[in-house]
Amino acid sequence: MSLLRSRRRSAASLTLAVALACAAPLAAQADTAPAPDFDATPPQAGEPFYTEQDLAVGGEGGFPNYRIPALAVTNDGDILASYDGRPTAWDAPGPNSILQRRSTDGGVTWEEQTFVHEGKVEAPIEGYSDPSYIVDRHTGDIFNFHVKSFDRGFGNSQPGVDPEARNVLHAEVSVSHDDGETWEHEVITADVTADLGWRSRFAASGQGIQLKYGEHAGRLIQQFTIINAAGTFQAVSVYSDDHGQTWQVGEPVGVGMDENKTVELSDGRVMLNSRDSHRSGYRTVAISEDGGVTYGEVTIDRELPDPTNNASIVRAYPDAPEGSARAKVLLFSNSGSQTSRTNGTIRMSFDDGETWPVAKVFQPGEMAYSTLATLPDGNVGLLYEPGHNGIRFAQFNLAWLQGLAAPLTVADVVADRGETFQVDVQIENQSGRALPEAELSLDLPEGWVLEGTEVPHLLPGASATATATVSVPADAVGGRHTVTATLSSDGTSTSRTFDVEVSLLDQGAFSIAEVSSENPSSGEGAAQAIDGSTSTHWHSAWSVSPAPGYPHHLTVDLGAEHEIWALHYTPRQSGTNGRIGGYEVWTSTDASTWVPATTGTFAPGSATQRVAFDATTARYVRLVATSSIGGDRWASVAELNVEGVR
Repeated sequence: MSLLRSRRRSAASLTLAVALACAAPLAAQADTAPAPDFDATPPQAGEPFYTEQDLAVGGEGGFPNYRIPALAVTNDGDILASYDGRPTAWDAPGPNSILQRRSTDGGVTWEEQTFVHEGKVEAPIEGYSDPSYIVDRHTGDIFNFHVKSFDRGFGNSQPGVDPEARNVLHAEVSVSHDDGETWEHEVITADVTADLGWRSRFAASGQGIQLKYGEHAGRLIQQFTIINAAGTFQAVSVYSDDHGQTWQVGEPVGVGMDENKTVELSDGRVMLNSRDSHRSGYRTVAISEDGGVTYGEVTIDRELPDPTNNASIVRAYPDAPEGSARAKVLLFSNSGSQTSRTNGTIRMSFDDGETWPVAKVFQPGEMAYSTLATLPDGNVGLLYEPGHNGIRFAQFNLAWLQGLAAPLTVADVVADRGETFQVDVQIENQSGRALPEAELSLDLPEGWVLEGTEVPHLLPGASATATATVSVPADAVGGRHTVTATLSSDGTSTSRTFDVEVSLLDQGAFSIAEVSSENPSSGEGAAQAIDGSTSTHWHSAWSVSPAPGYPHHLTVDLGAEHEIWALHYTPRQSGTNGRIGGYEVWTSTDASTWVPATTGTFAPGSATQRVAFDATTARYVRLVATSSIGGDRWASVAELNVEGVR
């Protein structure tokens, strides 16, 4: 027990800890073999199945807003869904409550909403937010981690571990010894604060894990995000080796590590998978060799695009023997986009997360947080947010994924207009069967032509190279194009994206002349001067709460007269509800008198779009971009390519 923990415990909590430690039923349960977990049904069994239903809808059931899903299955097979009920629609320090619904029939029907811990809306307010479950298969105890807030949220919490301090965002765990019917609560802020300089922390919502293999079998692990004394976001594992009687904290890992999850790999190592607050557009990962106490190098997984959002990663067969092929099968859910909380996607890996060859979209529109759990009937449960005000439960089987265990590797390509080039697709057949009639297809931009493909006979466990021949039209849009390669066999498929960079015409000598905002409080952003290169990155705040979105201006000095120019513009967004809205293009000969050239609207999460306009006599062109939703939201413009077309 740490010194901090000793200072933290009150007489009441010490009494509770002693009572729990001495309870004969708990000790007896802890010494027995764990209850079995619930494996998914293999994909070859049964017909594809997917269904969903709403569990909480904003404005119904006593709360105007519902957010942040958590999902678990008890030892008896009941499904528990937990989430925030938000009276003000605000995160902490709003007077939120942790809610729960239960299903006893595999998710078909659900009991009424109950409280895990109810907030206090009258001053002095008290709130509970962001739930995450762990079920101890040895004891049957259920833990619900969440934040406890008084007057501060995650961003402005102050250093301290006094559980009564109102300027500290606290960590709390609620525990149930009766299958989630009743709950006891304990503030564990000191347990998760290894350094008194840390000023904030919260449990990553969704679900923690219990290790099954090796010397740390039985360990409970819940992931936290902390803000250290330097103001850096880091991930840290909070763990218990005594079935939740005490909690210890591991070493912080990484920078910019926001909401993060862990999964036990087939050899007992622990993989951390994190939201990246540095906005790489992908998930970051790290590996622990000691059961989550420390982690190695943090790397970017470029097979897992992510718009800086929460996600979920679980084992498809959590009861599989250590080192077995089934123990290597992972499932992952998130918003499968780099730019927006849309395109809800389930992915599957067959090699401990080294590759993710299978992906299927379950929600093409808005989709924020999600969490997964394997169910007693062999289906997979998915609890997610269809937007930012509601909780929806879905379940599917692995047959619905229609996945082919054959990861692809494709290198990026550089091509010229009018060129025909060859794409080499490396295939690793992990399916355990031959694929004699596999077909390769490419999702190409409009006007491009797939001239032909060659796919070799694919033996089980073998690797081979397929080829595709592609022709780029002479009038193709310059810049980077993302292409998806898909290998299909007997109703199943695997895919991988790669980029084709098409050179730009008549780049000329152009540069950034100005970046500015009509909102002086948001700053002028930052732009990388292009000066004859092909692209610039422009990042800035769209709005500052509670004001609406303000227009931002990017002015480019073309350096000479040109007939037609085009901006290749990739809108990106971040924050909870930020949206890229409209744009205007203006031209000028002297940067003082401006003539409208064209206007338009970018859809959220859109890919690179080409905005062409007449600049016959213009030297300067100005892009004015606005956000459609304001209120403490951030967004950015990225990858603005300037192309001269003769």
